[in-house]
Amino acid sequence: MKKSGSATAFVEKVRYLDKEGRASVPLALMLVIFFQMRGYLAGIVSLTFSEDRTRLLNLFYSNTEQFGLMLLVGLPSLIVLLSSTFAAEDDRNLGNRMMVIAQPLLLFSLFLDAFLIFWLFIEHQGHFSFGRAAIVMGWFITLWYLVKSRHWRFYRNHLATREAPEKDAKSY
Repeated sequence: MKKSGSATAFVEKVRYLDKEGRASVPLALMLVIFFQMRGYLAGIVSLTFSEDRTRLLNLFYSNTEQFGLMLLVGLPSLIVLLSSTFAAEDDRNLGNRMMVIAQPLLLFSLFLDAFLIFWLFIEHQGHFSFGRAAIVMGWFITLWYLVKSRHWRFYRNHLATREAPEKDAKSY
């Protein structure tokens, strides 16, 4: 009797696909992307303060260069967010092709973030703060998720390997 496939692959398909065969977006992936895009989120929230828009940003970033660097760090995550949003289940498009490089983009963003965290730690002469400790802990959790998560791996591979539907070519 010929074996048709791996049991774990079947279990993963059953676990991570809905009834229509569409992959569900991992909630932890959205948290990871929002963690890496925290500069964008701080910028959006700061726009809600009508009296002084820079007050909130000054709480998180001591100068505008840090804020600009945080926006650059979050740019690969923004690209992954947009590509996962526009990736189609039925047709293959640019979003599906971008999912092939989603893992390297998120890891690149994460290591840029590590460099920025280390630079901020040196700039503040190693002073402890709970905010920085939470960011470092979030960084390690994000790294662990990106490397070890089966749901993220399945979601990324499922969208990246979607085939374009065959066109019905009538031969005359």
